Amino acid sequence: MSNIDDLLDATLDDLEDLPEFKPFPAGVHRVLVSFALKEINKATTPELTLKGIETLELADPSAEPLKEGDSTSIIFKLDNEYGQGKFKKIAAPIAAVLGTTTNRETIEGCKDMECIIITSLRPDKNDKDKFYTNVKELNVV
Repeated sequence: MSNIDDLLDATLDDLEDLPEFKPFPAGVHRVLVSFALKEINKATTPELTLKGIETLELADPSAEPLKEGDSTSIIFKLDNEYGQGKFKKIAAPIAAVLGTTTNRETIEGCKDMECIIITSLRPDKNDKDKFYTNVKELNVV
């Protein structure tokens, strides 16, 4: 529906659902990625925001694909080797495309870049019913 009159004359069922902030299902997705610096527990932390465009393939065919506009984010705690290693793996292809040399330049330059990502789900350490998106691979389109 293209104009407000059409929307007002439509039913609630005709309206789009609100995009959700939730873990992406395990699989391959086309997304827009952006980096930002976020303050978490008095530490400056890189945060990667993923905004879904479409699911290309699901690891579990019975899983629900993401909807356009669904989003999630991943933080990289740089105070340990795991956070640094994960950040390096995800930021490297972005830095290569941007031609940046410092991590700050890569973070500041990465805004709404179209990428193909391969994801898995990681359970929360304390709540096995809660899951987080894990990006296993990222390729800039």
